[in-house]
Amino acid sequence: MPKREWEIWEMVIEAVTVAALLVFFGLQVYYGYIYESSFATVAYHLLSAALLYAGLTVLQVFPELLNGRNSELLQGTIRIYAIRMVRNIKLLLILGIVIPSAADVLGIAVNAAYSFFLFGGILLDIGYYIYRIYRYNTRKKGR
Repeated sequence: MPKREWEIWEMVIEAVTVAALLVFFGLQVYYGYIYESSFATVAYHLLSAALLYAGLTVLQVFPELLNGRNSELLQGTIRIYAIRMVRNIKLLLILGIVIPSAADVLGIAVNAAYSFFLFGGILLDIGYYIYRIYRYNTRKKGR
């Protein structure tokens, strides 16, 4: 979706996601310095987060990849729903790794249910947009 078609809240979500990723990078470097972690450990944490962000950004730019390599292009409302779904998942995942990282730096233990709730939020987001796409397709075929 070209930037001129973005709504304000979509720009805010992208900005928050990028800011959270930068905070995660800073927390990982700080954690590595304070607890004298090896360079490789810090690099693995940073690289995995960067690859996760890059992969989801590719899906956001080319949402057709959600359907497979040789699928038809997504157009119109379905494309917008797919892009919004990937954008929200990217936000949830990046915030999902920032919170435990901040807790590690502060010395706070994160409850094991945190991952469950994060995964549930991602599944709810996917379910919501699949439902919206389904409703759009049934209305379109009904005409």
